[in-house]
Amino acid sequence: MHNDNKMGSSKATTKPNNDLCNATAGEEAADCRSPLPAAQGQLLNTDKGTQSSNTVPSTSIDSYNTKILRTGIDSLYLSYQGDLIEETAIRLTELKKMAQSPDPRITALAQIDINNHIFEVKDRGRHPFAFILNDNWYRIEIAKLGAVRTPLAHVQVMSELLTEHGVEKSVSDLNNIVNDLGILSESPAVSRLDLCVDFITDYPLADIVDGDWVTRAKDMDRYTVQRTFSGWVIGIGGNIVARLYNKTLEMQKKPRYYLETIHRECGWDGNSGVWRLEFQFRRVALRELGIKSFSSLKESLAGLWQYASTDWLRLTIPSKTDKTQSRWPTACVWEVLQQAEWSGDEQVSRVPVEKGRPPSDRSLFVNGISGLTSFMAREGYSDPIEGIHSYIRSAKKYHDDREYMTDFDFHGYIAQKVALKVKSYNTYLNMPEDKNLHPSEKAVADEYRKQSDGE
Repeated sequence: MHNDNKMGSSKATTKPNNDLCNATAGEEAADCRSPLPAAQGQLLNTDKGTQSSNTVPSTSIDSYNTKILRTGIDSLYLSYQGDLIEETAIRLTELKKMAQSPDPRITALAQIDINNHIFEVKDRGRHPFAFILNDNWYRIEIAKLGAVRTPLAHVQVMSELLTEHGVEKSVSDLNNIVNDLGILSESPAVSRLDLCVDFITDYPLADIVDGDWVTRAKDMDRYTVQRTFSGWVIGIGGNIVARLYNKTLEMQKKPRYYLETIHRECGWDGNSGVWRLEFQFRRVALRELGIKSFSSLKESLAGLWQYASTDWLRLTIPSKTDKTQSRWPTACVWEVLQQAEWSGDEQVSRVPVEKGRPPSDRSLFVNGISGLTSFMAREGYSDPIEGIHSYIRSAKKYHDDREYMTDFDFHGYIAQKVALKVKSYNTYLNMPEDKNLHPSEKAVADEYRKQSDGE
């Protein structure tokens, strides 16, 4: 999920001036202030941009060059109406209690296998949802048994999965998972959608000022990182939000190697700064634009993009003599972005996406080796083999000596730490130490016994 600080650590918040928001008196001023146009059906039926390819050739307008690398769905949130299966509710309730246990041996068992996904069960829900399941593909929020006004499930489909597998395959697998949780009453509804275009350009984006934007939004924020321009957020907190930001700069803090590979496949030279224009559509905006269910989404992507980049927001070259904003020329870089082609799925090489969330090699072998190197420095070791052996011997003695306080000797301490990380990384299902029936299965069996006994 995106946060609004993704583009930098500092921002300049600008309230739109009269020229930006009000245009001129009369009809144009009303158009600028209105949240959405009344009739959107024609907008979403456009055939523009429905080609099968999601890349376009370099386009030169005036003296600037802009090339679109890719278009894609960066975030997708779906809601499923239906009723939770009673057996699943019993199991999830027990697993949630286990996740809250102070005993790590019990906490480590808070997992559930659904349709070949090993989900971590969180210790808390998020109102109005009682349960949360996580892996690297999905974050699933689930309503309690018998919930009336709450959807059965609200799901975030992760960005990497959407990018690598495409939206159709990602949602197809999700549908199978939710079908195992409950009885569905209708097809999934889209509650949030983020469309993005990644591009390279030599247009001076850092020179954009608030008066260059013609928008229906009320607020805009300009961001910098160490006094270097990093992007804009426009319409924050609204039903539509635009983000224009330096993707290369963002990925320096949070690397996404899969995305770098895709950028190269789409023509990135590896050196130019990659920028992203992103529009976030929340539920209210999607409904007003005619998007109610996932089944109608793919054919509407081009229309959504056209509306957002043409009617809702436009980067312009302000006129000193003409105060009518609708007549201001569109900036050349924006004209290229408006022409982005949409098919619903990117035409790039697909690679498997791990369902689990293991740490990277860098995290393990750079950050994770810190304890060992600190020990070696303290004890005067330079040979890593000798240092590792001594480290393990010292660690064993330390934990064995503290077993009377912690209830864990060295081997027990290692085992419970590994089990907790297995749960967090979605690696495999932990089993009870006594090899007996899993507590969640026992809870289901006990409930059936009570019902059969008439309790």
